[in-house]
Amino acid sequence: MEKMEIDKKNNNKCEELFWKVIRNKYLFNYIFQVLETMPIEFDSVGKYYIGNRIKFKHIKNLDWMVNHHQWELLRDKLISNQYICINIEMISPFLMKCKDESILELMFEKKITELRQTNIIDICINSANEISRNFFLSKLEKNPHLLKTSLPIYQSTIKNSISNSTPKIFESLVKIQPILDESLKESCIQYALYNNSHKIEMIKSVKKYLEII
Repeated sequence: MEKMEIDKKNNNKCEELFWKVIRNKYLFNYIFQVLETMPIEFDSVGKYYIGNRIKFKHIKNLDWMVNHHQWELLRDKLISNQYICINIEMISPFLMKCKDESILELMFEKKITELRQTNIIDICINSANEISRNFFLSKLEKNPHLLKTSLPIYQSTIKNSISNSTPKIFESLVKIQPILDESLKESCIQYALYNNSHKIEMIKSVKKYLEII
């Protein structure tokens, strides 16, 4: 019992000291200056490179954050409206790898101009990332007006879904965008025959759709 009391007092003193240091601007800044200059030791010479010292505030490329799985850093930069360099080549890997709906939402809200450089729906259809695909399709179902602005569904995307994806995805697309041009209507079955993974199911789905329209 006496040992527990001593441990409790020590913990309280440590916490009190911690907050004194944190609230002291000089000590706080000094600690970070020391951390920035401390040597980093690796078990292999090949792991030493100047990028090990990069500060979070200097990380601006979307592809770096995606490739290094720095999703929390990306979230923080989006929330705080920090500059993020987004090239068209970076968007597809982001849509294919991001599995956090809150980050997808932030990107949609704050970086839709950059995302629209690509065919968002087509990338999501081709991706194995169900989270991003369902996120954007759900956006369209709830906000059909986005078809004419941020999230168009092109005829090529529907054609692609018939040839390469599942009947469920095809049905989701034509539910949102039910109008097909005549050439696509005439070729639907032919494209379904190219679907090696879901050929029979896709043919049935396409036939059912053609009967309805």
